[in-house]
Amino acid sequence: MKAIKSIAAAAALVCAGACLAASPAQTSASVAAAPSAAGASQLPASLGLVEYLALVRSLHPTLRAMPLRQRMEQADVQTAGTWANPTAHYGRKPEEKEWGVEQSLPIFGQIGMRTEAAKLAAATGEAERAAQVQDILGQAAQRFAQLLLDQEKLVAKQQAMAQLDQAVKIVQGQIQLGARSRYDGARVELQRAQMQVQLEQQQAQTVAARAALAELLALPNWTPEAVGSLLPAKLAAPEPTFDAMWQQARQRLAPLQAAHAKVVQAEQYTRQQAREALPTPTVGVTRVRGRQESYGYNQVGISIELPLFDRKQGPIERARLEHAQALLEEDAAQQQARQQLQQALRQRDLLRKSLTNFESRGLTQLAPLRQMAQDSYRLGQSSILEWLDAMDSVSTHQQEYLDLTLQVWQAEWQLNAARGQLPLADGVVGGGCVAPGCL
Repeated sequence: MKAIKSIAAAAALVCAGACLAASPAQTSASVAAAPSAAGASQLPASLGLVEYLALVRSLHPTLRAMPLRQRMEQADVQTAGTWANPTAHYGRKPEEKEWGVEQSLPIFGQIGMRTEAAKLAAATGEAERAAQVQDILGQAAQRFAQLLLDQEKLVAKQQAMAQLDQAVKIVQGQIQLGARSRYDGARVELQRAQMQVQLEQQQAQTVAARAALAELLALPNWTPEAVGSLLPAKLAAPEPTFDAMWQQARQRLAPLQAAHAKVVQAEQYTRQQAREALPTPTVGVTRVRGRQESYGYNQVGISIELPLFDRKQGPIERARLEHAQALLEEDAAQQQARQQLQQALRQRDLLRKSLTNFESRGLTQLAPLRQMAQDSYRLGQSSILEWLDAMDSVSTHQQEYLDLTLQVWQAEWQLNAARGQLPLADGVVGGGCVAPGCL
């Protein structure tokens, strides 16, 4: 019983959603009414990551169906704890008739073993669902971050387009003054046409990212706008060591809890099969009465299977092998989780360093470079190609910076997932930042 409580508590800590804690009446009502009660017109037009994940927990089709699976497992526990029905019989002979009742008696504790196995199976299912919830929320968070990136890229493209429009006016003014040739005008117009195509492509990509968010909620008419920032939060000082992170992860990671639950379940199943090998006696009571009712008597009997040939050797051996396999799978899950945590920590540190270097060395030079290129062209010290090349270089570096912020955000998310520390899964409400570390 302690193993069941610990597994269930750990799974509930990771899931921490109403989808696994609703009562039977509330569950059936919410599953039936959620799609119609939350139409696209009732959802917010703009929202942050926390609000979006809350919607995913309540409206995602797979998560809404999880309480039904939990109730099925509860029904299995009830079935396992139920005794077999008695058997009634009636017979008639020329001179007498008889009727009676037979009842099997699992006197060796088979009922208790079956009930315990069913409870452990339910705990395993709960742990597996907790891991599935984490995967779905992770997928939703990735889509939200991608939409946020596409929105920021769209704003950057729009700003670049506005700067190019300003450049067109400057070039036309230079041509009218006779300081530049018509070639400059044709070249800058071509550059603006190319930028317009890139802007429209980015708009289409942003629309697709919004549709991806609505897809998880099965609401195709919803076009949300993401609110937040991909910039990472400041690291805590001092940050926990790798060993401290791993000790925390071992207690909180849903896949590890699910793997351990399978081990406990397989161990119980092995004991159950050994107990099921013991024969179950059947007791019967029969009343025999003569045709003229001149005489009658009661007959009591007991029957039991003789385990001469089939002693459940096959099921017992299979259960032992399944237990050994579960132990190996748990060890493999431990090794994989530790490796993932180590790799995620290294990746996070490298990308944070790259982002810091980009901000300090490259990002601060973009605005001065743009202004110097414009001034140089106005003073006749550079050609239109050099000016356009400078503007294109500034735009490219802005897009690279935005891509780097997404990579850092993803690294932060992967690290927190590897640590078993995703505060969004616990319903913690944060501010405008969508980085896992700032919630």
